[in-house]
Amino acid sequence: MISEALLRKLGCPTCLEAEGCERCRRDTAGPADYAERAGCSCGGPDKVALRADGDEALRCPACAARYPLDRAGGHADLSPRSAVGAVTQYADHEFHERLGVVDAPPVLSARVKADMMRGLLDLKPGDSVLDLGCGAGKFALYASDCGATASGVDIAPFFLPRAAATLDLVIGDLRRLPFRKGSFPKAYTLDVLEHLDETGVREVLLEARRALTANGRLFVYTHAMESSKLAAFQRAVNRLAKRLGRRGLIDHEREAMRKSDHVNAIRSHEHFEELCAGAGLRVADRRYYNVVFKAVIEDLLLRMIEQRRRARAGASAAREHDGHQPVAAHAHAHEHAHDHAPAAPRKPPTRFELAVAMALTWLLKLDVVLFGGVRTGPFFGVLEKTRS
Repeated sequence: MISEALLRKLGCPTCLEAEGCERCRRDTAGPADYAERAGCSCGGPDKVALRADGDEALRCPACAARYPLDRAGGHADLSPRSAVGAVTQYADHEFHERLGVVDAPPVLSARVKADMMRGLLDLKPGDSVLDLGCGAGKFALYASDCGATASGVDIAPFFLPRAAATLDLVIGDLRRLPFRKGSFPKAYTLDVLEHLDETGVREVLLEARRALTANGRLFVYTHAMESSKLAAFQRAVNRLAKRLGRRGLIDHEREAMRKSDHVNAIRSHEHFEELCAGAGLRVADRRYYNVVFKAVIEDLLLRMIEQRRRARAGASAAREHDGHQPVAAHAHAHEHAHDHAPAAPRKPPTRFELAVAMALTWLLKLDVVLFGGVRTGPFFGVLEKTRS
């Protein structure tokens, strides 16, 4: 969706206005000295407001870059016209398809994260919230379910149809957000910062701070390179899952794919606080995520059940295929069955499956209730501004 409210918030991702303090003021607006000016202790100049260029595009009056509005697709493309840094493999269409995101409410650990976001941000009906790194839009849809007005920005345009129809969506780089100052009172980022190097983490925090209102709050879920004694249990479960995966008893590939381009630049919680301070933010609240129930239920047992069901479905399909195809043709088809074969689309869960998953989700929430005060790497944090 491309609403009038969204259009009023948009700015050129790489151009700053001329006005600023003595250190960041320039004679003309534009992209010159962006990093220095954007990181100024005064908060830096605002992004240059975009102007309509017909009904299907916006144009920056400073650099003349043209940004298309895909009204049929329901999003605006405000990605920088030159590379900012390394691009995650989540921007690859085939990779995204293999992840198999479906339009269904988040459950299990995803629901734990989503509920922590809604709770710690105190998300209420009428609130405006920005999803930084929204992916297909699943969490943004969940945020809107409570009555909030959710917007999402991601480098890849692989949005769920319902997200494209109901949410304000922007293709953009989190390191160069295409939003004017103070556009959102609340924002969040889930499972994103670990994909960035240290410079990228710093830039995302700085850009998020600029997009927030004076009393705005940013929720993050990511992890530092630390671990607790409880984390040793999770590592043991992961080793078991890998061994079962090699024997074909569990599908360990999707989880390995999801983490395959993790950079893990945050060395410790103190290091994260330093990065926040450099961006004009402070950690106002933090809860740790030691996964014990999740490790057993979601990472092991449910994957074993899913793999067994998949094997049964494959065997049933093979028997049906054998009954309708000559033996020679079947042998030839089987020989080439995996040649460039796309991943089978994941079906949305049934009502019964959702009910079971929600029941298990309550068990997984015990990881936060019981162990949320035990320092470890993964954490939920709420950040606030320290300077205006």
